[in-house]
Amino acid sequence: MIVTVTLNASIDKAYQLTRPLEVHEVQRVATVIDRAGGKGLNCARAVKTCGEDVVATGFVGGHNGELLCDLLQADGVEQDFCVVEAETRCCINALDPDGASTEFLEPGRPVGDRALEAILDKVEALAKRADGVTLNGSAPAGLPKDVYALLIERVKKAGAKVLLDTSGELLLEGVRACPTMVKPNTDEIAAVLGHAVTGEEEVVAAAKELHEQGVPLVVVSLGGAGAVMACDEGVYRGRSPRIEVVNPVGSGDTLVGAFGVALARGASAPEALRYGMACATANCLSPETGAFDLTVAEELQAQTAVERIG
Repeated sequence: MIVTVTLNASIDKAYQLTRPLEVHEVQRVATVIDRAGGKGLNCARAVKTCGEDVVATGFVGGHNGELLCDLLQADGVEQDFCVVEAETRCCINALDPDGASTEFLEPGRPVGDRALEAILDKVEALAKRADGVTLNGSAPAGLPKDVYALLIERVKKAGAKVLLDTSGELLLEGVRACPTMVKPNTDEIAAVLGHAVTGEEEVVAAAKELHEQGVPLVVVSLGGAGAVMACDEGVYRGRSPRIEVVNPVGSGDTLVGAFGVALARGASAPEALRYGMACATANCLSPETGAFDLTVAEELQAQTAVERIG
């Protein structure tokens, strides 16, 4: 079983526009898709699609929180949230006819003084019966910058693997607690290490540097260009097949969820990367945020190249 943690959940609204987005103009929306959103919930749907049991936790509150739980229940995802008074936020993804994406992300509202201890206890209890725990995305106001570091310590204490996907100070503090896996992009790993990371050689060096600091699996996302991974087995370069992208939102979350599934099934690190990348590519072919066809993902897996480069 996989547990996904979404501290800053949201109602995600995908707006399919009738023409390219223009500022200061009325925008006509052809279709609207409401989803239980936040990186961890995209991750939870990915785990569910892969055929593994999953429990989603984090914070929900207010009328939006009730709607989020209803939407997640409709997705068939088991949930065990901490309920707070603050209203759950909304986020909008406006999609041009050509697939270009513009996002409007509300901040998370303060969750209250007792929220930190509640989520630490909740996650530790769930981790005791889980194979892995994913920690995904931003945090609402009122939580400390080391909240993920504290959660990582609790998960490791419970004996489960822990995968971290966040940014900024949350990532900087989180990697110091040495999660099992971390998935930064080039900007994020540069911020952690304190120096620029541009070309592929620098990406490889940065992944190795962070791995040597105690993170067993460092997966640096390169977007459509694939990923670089540093681990005990070596350094690997992953490349995805070329596709016509429909909606890329949630693909990184899908990679984390599928990677966690592969680890829970006993896959090697290179096999986990190939599986995660194939599911992430399949997600790009779906109009819905954080959704994909498993059959398509399995077909793409054979076309996903993962080679050792160091």
